[in-house]
Amino acid sequence: MVGIIADPLLRRSGVYGWLSSRYVFAEPKMYERLGVLWFRKFLLATPLRFINQSIHFTTSRDLAFLKEVRERMASAEVSHWVAFASMLAVTPFAWWLFGPIAGLSFVVVNAFGNLYPSLLQQYNKRRLAELIAIVEARDASRRKHS
Repeated sequence: MVGIIADPLLRRSGVYGWLSSRYVFAEPKMYERLGVLWFRKFLLATPLRFINQSIHFTTSRDLAFLKEVRERMASAEVSHWVAFASMLAVTPFAWWLFGPIAGLSFVVVNAFGNLYPSLLQQYNKRRLAELIAIVEARDASRRKHS
């Protein structure tokens, strides 16, 4: 909820564009090594796949559609990063107030509820950026030959 509330506020700041265009890892294979593809399979096999219905692909290679999906991915990613940072800040207090089991529970929930979704969005966003570049090149080539 914190991320969902913070996203519209961050969109109004200069930080949003910077944050939504960054990647944690320069090498795309690092996401795969960390199990992002396994996490994706897990999401698709559970009812969690219905949570963000605004990010769905079709066979359409319409450039405007692809850019819109990328924007939605960036929004979801930023929301998860905000929620991750918020829970990370609260975790020591939960550990101190309620003990190590509560603290470790916060860590596990934060990793699977915010960190992995953020990394998955980055992984998908990078793949989508490659597809957008291909479609832009194709469209430019068509215009040039028309």
